[in-house]
Amino acid sequence: APPCLPSNLPRRLGLLAQQDTKTIQSRALGSKELAASAKLEEEPRVLGATAAGESEEQRNKFLVLRLYEALNGRDHAGVQALLAADLEWWFHGPPKHQHMMRVLTGGGSNSSSSFRFAPRSVDAFGSTVIAEGGDQERGVYWVHAWTVGADGVITQLREYFNTDLTVTRLAAATKCIWQSRRPDRATNSLPGLVLAL
Repeated sequence: APPCLPSNLPRRLGLLAQQDTKTIQSRALGSKELAASAKLEEEPRVLGATAAGESEEQRNKFLVLRLYEALNGRDHAGVQALLAADLEWWFHGPPKHQHMMRVLTGGGSNSSSSFRFAPRSVDAFGSTVIAEGGDQERGVYWVHAWTVGADGVITQLREYFNTDLTVTRLAAATKCIWQSRRPDRATNSLPGLVLAL
């Protein structure tokens, strides 16, 4: 069975909020994405209703962007509101790079909890949102595959560190819909995995 986050996540997030006094000096999101995210938060919405012209993919993408903003700002109440209490988490990569788990649970060293997730790209495919980024100083590259539930909260995270990912959609014919876009792909080889939706 895949590892899951502990059931005491809300309590652990509260403890982390008391321990973390660092400020984040720069934001992961661009001004256009922040403006769009803020606009979505201001609009009243009935469950299942969409704003004019807003697709499910756009809504899910902005939800994930708001999550990264809350994570990097150490807004624990904001993180809690966006994640299901029983978030399912899968990880592939070196154990020392389980930064998301440490940020969410308050475990690990200060260097782990200070890791910033600054996505370079975010793409949505129905209820699945793929975000990728990296930290050149630490020599890491990551991909997150988030699943957004029908109730508008994130129910699952598949996290890949230092792994190239290919996402395919299983239908009548298998079709590649997304691939890792690392800047150093031509000169640095990483293990590869396929995520089937």
